[in-house]
Amino acid sequence: MKIVLLPDLHVTEKGGLVRGIDPIARLDSCVAAIQRLVADADLCVTMGDNVENGRETEYLALLDCLKPLRMPIRFLAGNHDDRDTLLKVMPEVEQDQSGYIQSALETEREVLLFLDTAKARENSGDYCDEKLTWLNQQLKQAGQKSVYLFMHHPPFRTGLWNDHSRVRDADKFLAAVTAARNVKHILLGHTHRASSGSWNGLAWTTIEGTCYANDFELLPAKPNYLAGPAQIGILLLNGGESVLHFQEVLGTYPLIEYSGRSIRDPELSA
Repeated sequence: MKIVLLPDLHVTEKGGLVRGIDPIARLDSCVAAIQRLVADADLCVTMGDNVENGRETEYLALLDCLKPLRMPIRFLAGNHDDRDTLLKVMPEVEQDQSGYIQSALETEREVLLFLDTAKARENSGDYCDEKLTWLNQQLKQAGQKSVYLFMHHPPFRTGLWNDHSRVRDADKFLAAVTAARNVKHILLGHTHRASSGSWNGLAWTTIEGTCYANDFELLPAKPNYLAGPAQIGILLLNGGESVLHFQEVLGTYPLIEYSGRSIRDPELSA
């Protein structure tokens, strides 16, 4: 299975800027890259913070940007999103029994779970008991299949500035996913950094995002932003086997022509 990940889009109305960047122009470039590189992907997942201010006009602009994509799209909710407005503009988006934007996708070899970590009017992540009830049901139903979790806020520390807004009180969440013994990887947004690690034996990866990135600065830190690289993820799944490729859309490195010959420095090979 081939999945495109679009993290932290921060779309505004046409002509709007976020930290001096035009997020619509950035997303258009990312969509063009997807069309060029992985137009045959099975799924696209937006990893939350789809828009900047949670406005209806922003969600309409987002949908307009995504029109060229031919694969199904799943939307996650982030702290910049407004859940009610998102559902008003996109009533087809799946919800759990409590109205949160949570859904599951089962394939022959894996189960993908799309989690809602947003809490209205707060930057910090939330995974309350109502959300957890749904997750426990899905993990149980998955059985022995490999489970992959997609969520906006990390429930753990990364050592970076965004740690102040991670999922609060994540002990119950951790207990649920470790007890299930079928979660293979957690894919996340929110940090605007590409990083990977392990949380109590659970592998996780974050991606920088399509709009802007956070500069590298370990805690104690202040937010410093980078005007690029407009990074997307390309996730390949095959049951218990997964590979996540990072693709920088604003890459400035020229291609090196491949001649088919081994090139050696004569001074080093003498």
